[in-house]
Amino acid sequence: MSNVTLRVLHGADRGKIYSDVGTPITVGREEGNTIQLNDERISRYHLKLQADHAKIVLTDLDSTNGTKVNGEEIHVRIVRDGDMIAVGRSVLLIGSHSDIDRRIADIASKMPGDDQGRARAMQERLERASKHQSDIIEDLGDAKLPLLPSGPPPLPEQLSPAQSAELCELLDYVQAILRETMDGAVMRPGHEKVEIDFAPWQGLLDLQASLAEMLRQIGEPASD
Repeated sequence: MSNVTLRVLHGADRGKIYSDVGTPITVGREEGNTIQLNDERISRYHLKLQADHAKIVLTDLDSTNGTKVNGEEIHVRIVRDGDMIAVGRSVLLIGSHSDIDRRIADIASKMPGDDQGRARAMQERLERASKHQSDIIEDLGDAKLPLLPSGPPPLPEQLSPAQSAELCELLDYVQAILRETMDGAVMRPGHEKVEIDFAPWQGLLDLQASLAEMLRQIGEPASD
């Protein structure tokens, strides 16, 4: 049996983490699934994840609205840590922080020298940042984070000095990942698309998962 970690990036269940779930795993909106998602656009039994010779195979269970892996519609696909699964209005990221770190390290070991150094630097920075996440979000329960479609939301007011410092730490963490990604982005001559390496891309996905988890913790603070 192989275990899989799934983190919800988008959807009504955003921020939920299903850690080390044993395969086979079914995902859908019915109670009988291993993972039940609150999403009316996914099927009662939408997809299945199962282990086969140390690989994880995703199978769409003839769902109504289909399944996408990394933006591509699929029926059967081998999936790996760091892959994104889109079902209905929900998006799931496969793998824990350490699972994705291991895949980055494996890919980095096969890269040319300069790319290896960039990937290792990204991995080390993510590891350092992840160690401090619990401290960063500990006292943010009272912070108000309105979402304005016209632009960035205003900064929360009347924060305590400790909350202000922690908010600065959180924003520094976000900015560092975005800066790292921008530094490694490449636009090929004659093309309108920007390319980024696997490690920075996984950094963005990891950031998205972390922010989803933080938003859920802020919205559902632990009771005393």
